[in-house]
Amino acid sequence: MIKTFDCAVIGRGISGVLVARKLASMGLHVAVFHDDKPIKTSFAESLPASTHPLLVRLGLHPYLHHSAHFPCSGTYSSWGSATLQQPDVERVLQQKPGWKVDKSYLISQLVEDLPETVVMFGKVSGLEQQRAHWQISSKNYMGEAVQVSARFVADASGRQGYLPRVLNIQRHFFDKLMAFVVNVPSVKVAQLPHPVLVEAQQHCWSLVSQVSDKSTMLAIFSNQTSPDFERYNSFENWHEVSEKSIYFKQFINKNMHVPVHKVNASSHICSQLTGRNWLLLGDAAMSFDPLSSHGMTTAMYMADKAGEAIAHYFSGKSQGLDDYSEQMTSIYNTYLNELVERYNAEQRWSGEPFWQSKQAIHVSKEGALVC
Repeated sequence: MIKTFDCAVIGRGISGVLVARKLASMGLHVAVFHDDKPIKTSFAESLPASTHPLLVRLGLHPYLHHSAHFPCSGTYSSWGSATLQQPDVERVLQQKPGWKVDKSYLISQLVEDLPETVVMFGKVSGLEQQRAHWQISSKNYMGEAVQVSARFVADASGRQGYLPRVLNIQRHFFDKLMAFVVNVPSVKVAQLPHPVLVEAQQHCWSLVSQVSDKSTMLAIFSNQTSPDFERYNSFENWHEVSEKSIYFKQFINKNMHVPVHKVNASSHICSQLTGRNWLLLGDAAMSFDPLSSHGMTTAMYMADKAGEAIAHYFSGKSQGLDDYSEQMTSIYNTYLNELVERYNAEQRWSGEPFWQSKQAIHVSKEGALVC
């Protein structure tokens, strides 16, 4: 027996859950497909104060008032000079604060509140585009094979992207940045009362981001131009390769042994974001360098706008899909220009291959060319 839905959402990350939630609120029947692989690392995501209107529109503030998430007044930065640049706390106090968010926990909160019109399935094992619908093979929560028919597919399956592979959609990559990530017990450093720190180094840049009172995420961002690239894979090397840092090394316990997780942190955008009855959102559509702090904010914004575009589609206004694609491409072009400007603000090691590779991303005056 084939189960029929209005929309299938592939992926249960933040963008997938939010678009499913929005579509269900409009009365659409939604199937969500997801892979139950365990998350190995806790990522400390930041939402700047400027996202307040978006959070209100999405109805997310009640979820953030939980101990898993906490207000954040900004980021300490050592970028362009050795001087530690502090957040403008006075300005932050005059407006709504930003947030440090446990993304995995927020997703679990949202999933728990999804209405019954949203049905969960396992990983997609087959996907075929028919004339007026999509045929999807998967398994239900009991592990039984199921066939699902959906009039529309929204792909929020992350950087790997399911639809781009099925439809042979080209991805435009702008760099090969990798993140080396660990979770360690929190360390108190006098200069950083609430440790969120970005520090440029000779062959990389590094991040300290508090996950909770007891846990902090440390990350090194680099690429294969760095002579230390392979050494980042072992935490035992981190203190030595960061010995010339001023702040980051203070968070590294030389006697600790923790696993390092290597994660793709490159920037890319797909050459096509929408089609006749499909749409890409989140990292499946376009991904961001963590230096920009755009990732989670844009994923939420894309979910909101994707929901609107899909609603227009079901009301017979397919122009909404074209408008969505144009708007997201414009956002990405702006991001690329800002990213190049940010990397070029660090000139202390402009002769080093890592910094040359990051400062040489080519963006035309009109932005990145997306065909």
